[in-house]
Amino acid sequence: MLELAASGQQHSRLSSRAIFSVWETPLRGLPEETRLRDIVFYVAAMVVLSASFYYLPNYFILEKITADHSAMLLNWIGIPAVSRVTDGRAFVNEFEIERMCTGVQVTAIFAGILIPFPKIAWRRKAMAIVSVAVLIYFANIGRIALEVWLLYAGILPWYLAHYPTGLILGIFSVAFLVIMLDHFIPEIGDYTIKAMDVLMQRRTSAASLN
Repeated sequence: MLELAASGQQHSRLSSRAIFSVWETPLRGLPEETRLRDIVFYVAAMVVLSASFYYLPNYFILEKITADHSAMLLNWIGIPAVSRVTDGRAFVNEFEIERMCTGVQVTAIFAGILIPFPKIAWRRKAMAIVSVAVLIYFANIGRIALEVWLLYAGILPWYLAHYPTGLILGIFSVAFLVIMLDHFIPEIGDYTIKAMDVLMQRRTSAASLN
């Protein structure tokens, strides 16, 4: 009777943990179904938060500040540049600074990964997000100045200065994001490895049943 009661209490604890596991529990030690549910909840929260941070706010102030600082950097390296606002849009010379030009997408993804991650102090999360946001912002100012310089110097036409260069720098940004994640929150690497193990076990089990 005592064993049945203990078993019932344990099942109740596991059910409670399954509901709140994305916020409070690691993957280790939980049943496979519960661990899989943890992964799904975490990925869903990450996607929703990242998309919300990127698409919902009005980033006009950030776009204007980005244009101002880009113009300052261009003038400092000897390229005449003026930032201006026309019809609610920010420009550096003839180039419009849009949301995607601010680098905020990297910060949004970083925040989306960190905020729902379980058992990490909010102070660590906030410090990591602020640090990445500042570094990405200044790196993006440099990217804009580099692209404008490549065009004005006659080294590359705009379609090559902007898109391929942006893609290459985007790849470096992703690598930088991974490094910063591992530096500030090394637990994410462990969580990712556990999550991959769970998914591989699930795939192997499904394959064996077929």
